[in-house]
Amino acid sequence: MCGAVEYLTGPLDIAQRAPRNSTTLDRIAAAPSVIPDLPDNLPVLVLGGSPPDLADIVWSTDARSPFSAIVLLDRAGPADLAAVLDSAEDPALPIADFSGAHYLRHDFTAAVLDRSSVADMKRCFSPIWRRLGDLPFHADLDDRADLIILRLAYSRASAIEARFAADSTLLVEYPLLGRSADLRRRLEAMADCDLLRRTHFTRTHVCGKCNSSRLHTYEACPDCGGSDLHDEAVVHHYSCGWQEPESRFVQDHQLVCPKCRHELRHYGVDYDKPGVVAVCHGCGVSNSEPVVNFACLDCSAVTGSEDATAIDWYHYHVTEEGLRALQEGRLPNLHVESMLNGHSRAFSAREFRLMALASMKVAQRYDRPFAIARLWVDNLDALIREHGRMRVHSGFQLAIDVIVETLADSDFVTADDDSAFLIAFPETAGHDAASVMERLTRTLAEKVALPFDLKARIAERGAAAELVPEG
Repeated sequence: MCGAVEYLTGPLDIAQRAPRNSTTLDRIAAAPSVIPDLPDNLPVLVLGGSPPDLADIVWSTDARSPFSAIVLLDRAGPADLAAVLDSAEDPALPIADFSGAHYLRHDFTAAVLDRSSVADMKRCFSPIWRRLGDLPFHADLDDRADLIILRLAYSRASAIEARFAADSTLLVEYPLLGRSADLRRRLEAMADCDLLRRTHFTRTHVCGKCNSSRLHTYEACPDCGGSDLHDEAVVHHYSCGWQEPESRFVQDHQLVCPKCRHELRHYGVDYDKPGVVAVCHGCGVSNSEPVVNFACLDCSAVTGSEDATAIDWYHYHVTEEGLRALQEGRLPNLHVESMLNGHSRAFSAREFRLMALASMKVAQRYDRPFAIARLWVDNLDALIREHGRMRVHSGFQLAIDVIVETLADSDFVTADDDSAFLIAFPETAGHDAASVMERLTRTLAEKVALPFDLKARIAERGAAAELVPEG
């Protein structure tokens, strides 16, 4: 970002962080005195008000016509910006914020829209326009949202950096992308698919009642839950072995053992102080380890640290796979063959055919059971429409991992097409293979969040030849 925030002035390897060693004024002072022209002399789209009449820039209020950038004025809101970006030919075009609504995605911010700030804005946008021009945007509708994230990071030559946001219930935001309740899940799904690389930022905890992460942390008494605690030295009486907080030994400015009633005169001879405990003023109980509680700043509910869900937040860097997806204008396909890679019981179609035919001959010769199952997800397209390709991709990978790891050592698998695969069951009758499929369905429901509708066709003995891949 620019204006009151730093911005980049030159190319940077996409997997690296931008340098943070100069201010905006330093960069503007070092920038060329020539103010960059708008790309193709396109106007700047204005949202939320009427811009001043400036001779060196053309404004537009019609989002249906081409524009080179977006300026947000006082009345611009999240819905206005989202509507424009959803229909924009290039949703990664730079944005200037003159509205003060800093939670909206923007690259430049200033308090006043005038000739000077417009010049600064153009200097800020110039490297972004150049990188956008170097890699034209194209994406299928299903892949658009994820490719926009990659394009924003690429065109700003920056990591997708997290930062604290005290006014957000999530407590963390990604300024490059703007605020969205679903954003972290989408970034994590992209990282699971190797489009992004993680660098840990922080860990937050979640209120057990309202799911806010705006929590106050405090130590509490394990008995009453109160926070009125104070540390106190423990006194250990050598003679009788009694030990308690020091205040319980004090009588008339002297130390008297509450058990044997002997006076403690000399430290190191009569007694010592082996440690410190927390004493609760509310109930009087002492404890060496107070519990940690979280008080929610939004709903005031108290959640114990052992019950609070922890969330890890990351910075994200675009990987080579992410850059390749951006260049190709499409995300990785849901290919079962690539998802099976690395599993010891997964084989090529040719290897599977040879092993299956050999197993069938043994089964026929010795009258032994043998079955093959063809598995596929019947609702894959619906899941992609509802949850996005990246989340379905990571969920599908997990489902395949669970299925293969659940199989017996003698079973073996191969991909049948992009979204289906075959499992061979030596020494397994058809009804037993069906029982395995039912068990797999239950296991997937427990371990995979997405509701995959797993279907199976099972053939046994000689009929299994129909499912063996050709050649």
